Amino acid sequence: MKCVKKYILFICLCWSNLIFSQSMGGIFPTIDHSGTINQKFDYGLYYFAAIPMFNLKNPSISKDSYFNLLYLEQSLTYKKTENLSFTGSYLYQRANVTTSNYVKENRIYLQAKYKHKVAGSTISHRIRFDGRFIQNRVTHTFPFTHRLRYQIGVEKYLSDKAYVSGYQELFLNTTKNATHIYNENWAYLGYGRKLNEQNKIELGVLYVTWNIGNKAWFNQYYLQFSWVNHINFSK
Repeated sequence: MKCVKKYILFICLCWSNLIFSQSMGGIFPTIDHSGTINQKFDYGLYYFAAIPMFNLKNPSISKDSYFNLLYLEQSLTYKKTENLSFTGSYLYQRANVTTSNYVKENRIYLQAKYKHKVAGSTISHRIRFDGRFIQNRVTHTFPFTHRLRYQIGVEKYLSDKAYVSGYQELFLNTTKNATHIYNENWAYLGYGRKLNEQNKIELGVLYVTWNIGNKAWFNQYYLQFSWVNHINFSK
């Protein structure tokens, strides 16, 4: 439990240091479905929408909510051991979803994930390499860029059905002549409830920040609610 408390404190410190910058708040509905194909392979479908709804820094300034981001991920995982796995994925992302200045992205990634137990908590480490084809609306092309991501996560069951979970993820640009190396950060802290063997629900706070240059960051705080579903087809 001490491990979880330290992790929660770390995330709260990150949020408190940045909340006074340019900030937005909103909702983040998520579907997290996975399935066991056999002893060695799983598949995953991870979909979410990011919808900013209000300005945190200047609450008196009204701002209509908008559909900021749509994310659709399909993945296949090879389980080398119980604790070590490798994943490949294709995903489609669309920013400014319903406006005329939308931007489309096709992305592939490769990742390695390792998990272990510490004081009754499950700690996970994930390294992911993103290959990105982001739409350039001026040239009508999809130039290739890439980045490296590292995520550390924790999950702790409080009872047979209730648990807390969280993660911290750093995004580092690896493309030559990138404007910023440290470009993005995501952090999450939530409470989950196991409904049955196949379904869980989670409610938590997600913090997303983007480096927009001149030592400024654009911060987003979302109320994330997730449906987590897993089906074992190997039984």
